[in-house]
Amino acid sequence: MRSVLLIISLVLIAGVGRAQETAPPPPDFSRDHLRQVFTTEPREPLPERNLRVVGPGVIEFRALGMDWRISFLPFFAPLPGSVPGTTHVLPDAFSMTGMTIPGTLPEAPKDEDVKKERRRIERLAK
Repeated sequence: MRSVLLIISLVLIAGVGRAQETAPPPPDFSRDHLRQVFTTEPREPLPERNLRVVGPGVIEFRALGMDWRISFLPFFAPLPGSVPGTTHVLPDAFSMTGMTIPGTLPEAPKDEDVKKERRRIERLAK
């Protein structure tokens, strides 16, 4: 029993010694290394870009011998109803989706018997 414990302890001691041998090197905090890590100067100059962002939704670039300015967001076209004079009727979300407004009676079919029954129900409901 003692021999087994002795062998296990020797194996553990050898493993700990080996783990200490493979430890990573200590960090380098020298002045030159820190200057290299935290430098703010680019290593190579960035190429000059032809594309320039003027503002949100507007870009400017030069191509085919001309200066181009393109607005790719609809800043210049007002939505219907957002500016006075663009429309007289505000859009109705229920009519656009085909839903009925809650609390209203649905459209009745054109059948004469159904119309007659509906009138009878409306008279009873009053």
